[in-house]
Amino acid sequence: MSAVAVVTGAGGGIGTAMVATLVKHGWAVVGVDLVDRPAVLDGVEWVVGDVRDESTISRALEAAARMGPVRGLVTATLTEQRSALEGLSSSALAEVLDVQVAAAWAWSTAVAREARTPDDDVSIVHVSSVHAQRAQSGMAAYAMGKAALDALVRAAAVEWGARGVRCNAVLPGFVPVDRNKARWSDPNAARELLANHPLGRFVTAEDVAQVVAFLLGPESRAVTGVSLPVDGGMLATLPRWA
Repeated sequence: MSAVAVVTGAGGGIGTAMVATLVKHGWAVVGVDLVDRPAVLDGVEWVVGDVRDESTISRALEAAARMGPVRGLVTATLTEQRSALEGLSSSALAEVLDVQVAAAWAWSTAVAREARTPDDDVSIVHVSSVHAQRAQSGMAAYAMGKAALDALVRAAAVEWGARGVRCNAVLPGFVPVDRNKARWSDPNAARELLANHPLGRFVTAEDVAQVVAFLLGPESRAVTGVSLPVDGGMLATLPRWA
């Protein structure tokens, strides 16, 4: 039986690339999202549901157990509330933290609970963001959620390491996908965005997925508690005026 990975947010741009890449790396995958399975992922086990619902977690893990031992978890769910700090409502902030942090904690706990010894070698990867380490006007709720996700990574690495559970995060920068097409499809906007990328190109969803596959696999068995930028060098760049 193949080792199984569960991917939440699997219907989005990065999530879909994640599932396709993991399948190529030999994983059996259960995808979870509010939307139906994309056509490009035909044949992948799929669970439709809200990641915040315990029933969704149960259905996904039951589907995974029928395929083999769950050895990987990727949380790639996305929600954001764009607002200035003073205009941010408590309910909007709570929703972001619920989807980005509380749900990630719940899924991680459910998967880690099944690990008993280091031989189980379970790997959890959360999709965070460069926003966890930098600030941008109007993005406070999103940034707070991603920063909290990085704290979850460290706590899980410390508390679950003895049971063979590793926990890491990736921090993508700007990734061109359908939902932000208006920005990268315009030549002038794209040029402005690329000015902050030392590599001179955008990081693709597939780039992020390859790093996640590495962090899930045995080649990274000594890596845990790490939040790894996958950003084309964005976080390494000083503003031009500095």
